[in-house]
Amino acid sequence: MTTPDVAYRVLIVDDDAKMTEDLQELLTDELTDLGGIEFEVEQDFASAEERLNHQDFDLVILDVRDAADGSPSADIEGRGRELYKKIASVRWVPVVFFTGVPQQVRALEEPPLIRVVTKNALDDIAPAVREGLLSGVPALTRRISGLVERQVRDFMRDVVAPHWNEMAAADPNEIAPVIVNRLAAWLRENGLRELDRVVDGDLVAITGRSAAARVYLMPPVTHHLTATDLLVDFQGGWWLVITPACDLYEDHPDAKVEKPRKAKVQYVHLAKADRVFTDDGDGSESPPITAWLSSAKSNKDKGPAQRAFRVDDNRYRALPRYLDVPDLVIDFENVRSVSLDEARGWKRVATLDSPFSESMLIAYSRSVGRIGTPDLSFDDVQARLGLAKPKSEPVPIQPSSSPPNGAVLNP
Repeated sequence: MTTPDVAYRVLIVDDDAKMTEDLQELLTDELTDLGGIEFEVEQDFASAEERLNHQDFDLVILDVRDAADGSPSADIEGRGRELYKKIASVRWVPVVFFTGVPQQVRALEEPPLIRVVTKNALDDIAPAVREGLLSGVPALTRRISGLVERQVRDFMRDVVAPHWNEMAAADPNEIAPVIVNRLAAWLRENGLRELDRVVDGDLVAITGRSAAARVYLMPPVTHHLTATDLLVDFQGGWWLVITPACDLYEDHPDAKVEKPRKAKVQYVHLAKADRVFTDDGDGSESPPITAWLSSAKSNKDKGPAQRAFRVDDNRYRALPRYLDVPDLVIDFENVRSVSLDEARGWKRVATLDSPFSESMLIAYSRSVGRIGTPDLSFDDVQARLGLAKPKSEPVPIQPSSSPPNGAVLNP
């Protein structure tokens, strides 16, 4: 954990003592603007793994060729993946692979949180470490972990302990779902606000105040397609899954069930999600918005464009921009079906969170299931109740005193 004098803690795992000494000196000089950085060095991975089990670090610099444990050179192939997997299973923090065999781990690179730097490219190491430290991920991870631990502790103290006599008679396995469901509900309502209150930094503060952050689960939490998934097809088009979730449910391949459940459908129903703004920012994929942008901005074109953002409309539903999701307008009249296998091949970007998911599906059902009825008038009833003023009867039109076409009127 950092102290007032130390802004970041970095763990270096490398069996070359001279290299680690030079690396510390280089990073200290290059990153002075970030504040105090405390470097810890371990020459073998087993010791580093033990440190990560019990201590907090903001970043790990890792040499792939960690052969200090006596592993033969033949085992070096794939060693980087093994080391990273162990780090991620103990405590996930940004990692910079600083190695002479970058090809072993290049496929793992996910900037800025996972970087690969070749040992002879010393000019690249400081920028890679800087980006990892400034990501704020380690501090955020610690805050979230602390938040979850406090809520579980408080629930056990305030709810489970006082009511243990009643709970003890039940199946002990039933207590865990109660805790998980309560924790999920509490985090949904209060988690972002709590993080916004206790975490310093623009990224988290903005996220905590953003209503759009409540709309999406990113990435999706299910391993299979589900209702209100946002998909991107091979041509870059956005679509919203409107097939019911129960028809798409599948047991996880690793689930130990005798008869794993499979999806009940062969085709997935999708509603078109038009981007409000094209890449150049001057156009739109949504027809009513396109008509408005290309028109003389009259009320005739304004109404249909505004309709796309109304919450009581039967045809459209708008979704806000957030991270990888652009501003979108769902069009329930532009619907198609594709095979389940094809939809599985598309990119799953997000799933709508509750209650936005349920609201979207209800809106679609209203769109396709609405029934038109003749207008009924209750003006006279409201007038008798004093809720409205009586409407005056229309005055009949009197005939003209002059006969048409010169005809003579009978006396």
